[in-house]
Amino acid sequence: MPGQSWQQPQPYAQPQYGQQQPGEQQYGQPQFQQVRRYEPQHSAASVRGQHRTGLTGAQQFWYVLQCIAFGAGYFAKIPAKKALADFGMAELTSAQKFWYVLECIAFGAGYFAKLSTAKALSEMPQFQAGGYR
Repeated sequence: MPGQSWQQPQPYAQPQYGQQQPGEQQYGQPQFQQVRRYEPQHSAASVRGQHRTGLTGAQQFWYVLQCIAFGAGYFAKIPAKKALADFGMAELTSAQKFWYVLECIAFGAGYFAKLSTAKALSEMPQFQAGGYR
């Protein structure tokens, strides 16, 4: 209707400042954003069986070579995996959680490395519709 605006309810969005959730105290209680598990949609590529399931031989070789050089390959993947975990698409091991915290302590390097992956994930259509923005 002209002149009337309404918002569609977003069950996974953070509540606005000053709004109280049912059964929640208004002051002194942290409010966390609820994260819904990622449920992959079947794409045309996966239906045809052309979906990638792992690294090629060359990619495995270069990853091992990166890991030999002071663990650079291993430490580089942790922030991206943390971004996937934030969207419910992966789980960090206890070792990865430990190293991620250490990366964040080092001037926020782990956090800043995670941002580009998290931004790319947030722009995917399945997350825009789910209230992840």
